[in-house]
Amino acid sequence: MINLMKYTYLMQTDKIDKELTRLWERYQKILDNPNSTWEDTNEARAILFMTGNLYLEQISTEAIEKRLKHLEKDFRIIEFLHIIDSESPRLKELRTCPKFKELETFYRIIKKHKNKHTKGKFYLDEERFIQRYRKLSPDKKSKVGYKGYFDKHFLD
Repeated sequence: MINLMKYTYLMQTDKIDKELTRLWERYQKILDNPNSTWEDTNEARAILFMTGNLYLEQISTEAIEKRLKHLEKDFRIIEFLHIIDSESPRLKELRTCPKFKELETFYRIIKKHKNKHTKGKFYLDEERFIQRYRKLSPDKKSKVGYKGYFDKHFLD
């Protein structure tokens, strides 16, 4: 995670992509391993929380927002994201600004990783994590649910 933060600060998009991929692969390896331990499961939980909740949802958005002032044209974050998401015809012109291209690349990497899932239907295969966590948890009364919330009322 330290490397991911460093690469984000330096806006090294290729390294950001590689680090997010590395973390995703480690997370998947833990979920796919039927012999993973409680310690492994907590590592997966840390990866899920740090990448899925903090990095992809908060840190990356703030990183973009803080750099928008360096663009040739002023943008609000919503406008910037909408232009990219809608594949606006303005993209061709805006990409002449190297900083815009860099932020666009960063955003597309974030979006790619944010929407990853392999065998599940939830964001970042979270239901697979929840099943693993519940199976190995020493506290069978408290159940972890979607987005890491604990509730004693979750049904199996």
